Amino acid sequence: MFSFFNNIFRNFFLRYSAYFPRYSALSERKRVYLDNAGATEIGARAKRALTDALSIYGNPSAIHKEGDQAGRLLDKARNICAKILNAHAYEIYFVGSGTESCNLAVLGTYLGTTNNEERITNNIIPHFIVSAIEHPAVLEPIRHLEKSGKVRVTYLPVYENGIVKINDIREALSLETILVSVMYANNEIGTIQPVKEIGRAIEEWKKENNRTHTDYPYFHIDACQAVNYCNLDVVRLRAHLMTVNSSKCYGPKGIALLYKREGIKIEPTTLGGGQERGMRSGTESVALAISFAEALTEAVELKEKESVRLRVLRDYLKEELTKNIPDITFYGAFDDMKIQDTRSTKQGGYKNSELLPTTHYPLPTATRLSNNINCRVPGILSDEMIIRLDAKGFAVSHKSACASAESDGSYVLEALGASRDEALQNIRITLGRSTSRPDLDNLVKAIKEIKEKFSH
Repeated sequence: MFSFFNNIFRNFFLRYSAYFPRYSALSERKRVYLDNAGATEIGARAKRALTDALSIYGNPSAIHKEGDQAGRLLDKARNICAKILNAHAYEIYFVGSGTESCNLAVLGTYLGTTNNEERITNNIIPHFIVSAIEHPAVLEPIRHLEKSGKVRVTYLPVYENGIVKINDIREALSLETILVSVMYANNEIGTIQPVKEIGRAIEEWKKENNRTHTDYPYFHIDACQAVNYCNLDVVRLRAHLMTVNSSKCYGPKGIALLYKREGIKIEPTTLGGGQERGMRSGTESVALAISFAEALTEAVELKEKESVRLRVLRDYLKEELTKNIPDITFYGAFDDMKIQDTRSTKQGGYKNSELLPTTHYPLPTATRLSNNINCRVPGILSDEMIIRLDAKGFAVSHKSACASAESDGSYVLEALGASRDEALQNIRITLGRSTSRPDLDNLVKAIKEIKEKFSH
């Protein structure tokens, strides 16, 4: 029933909201942007680097002076990114988006097996392992391969709080496994996966089966959401492949990277001029690359300070929502919660009475991103709440922007145990560098007003 009304509401308001000033997003009131998981603004440092680099117009592959100038700046951007990831510059490949990077990791790994004589001779079907709550950029290419019968896939369940179980990964590993892909931090519920421990488990399995670090399976980490708050040391995390996206760390859109450990064999998915050492054809955008590098540098410099500041604000917001909306439900793990060794079978999420925030700071970000809250306000459809909040000057979302055009609820919440109707009533609030406490006070007031007036 909720799905039916959700489709009607979405189609009507997305088409006609501009004609109703009361609900139009074109209000003159102050805007409060709380969708930083969807995209961040371009920071001043990255914007300055972008503007300065626009005067460098040469093709970085050319050997004349202008091309050499562009090539040197591209190398500088690559070196900066490599240093931050504790990698070599030749292990960094610039691509056009986080989605492209994930596709290259998934499809490139598969294509790398198609020339393996042993696998072809023995008709070995490649095996993938992914969590059930991965981003569509990982799930969709894997499902495409699965539907065509080219691969076998194990979809890992998650705890009720959205954390994968390392033992499940150990048990799923087989001699046919070529890739394990787990996102560092979930884009909807903000839960941080134990990627370091997963990497160690894969490494131990390889040793037990007499495989080297360059043998399958590879470990891919989608770190797009984690970049502002988590450690990106690829050696420490034992990553073979890692995706990082500029538009999630206050850099420009249209640029991302794939880290590929030396010796790892993947095949390109974009063919042409052979740029990026043959891994991604197409003339590189030097301006975007250096701007991305500056944004990444600033994100690392601000990581500790912002993590603590936003953690305080996030827990304050959770507490205020709890006080003002007694029947609210929060999804995903919080750092003050003890992770239970059980999986979700019925109710998706924890009631607010179980989510009393701690008050001692600074605090480590162990199980959830410092800036993320995902909650359900009963009786209000996600799209309706988002549009009504938009009319009041607040930008929030409810699931991945890459899947926002779909009318179904969040598959991430359903994987946690939420019903279909419940998965149509959540909102995702992601704080950022400009977020202040008064912003959150006004947000709570607005959500409460909408619930009291429009709850079904």
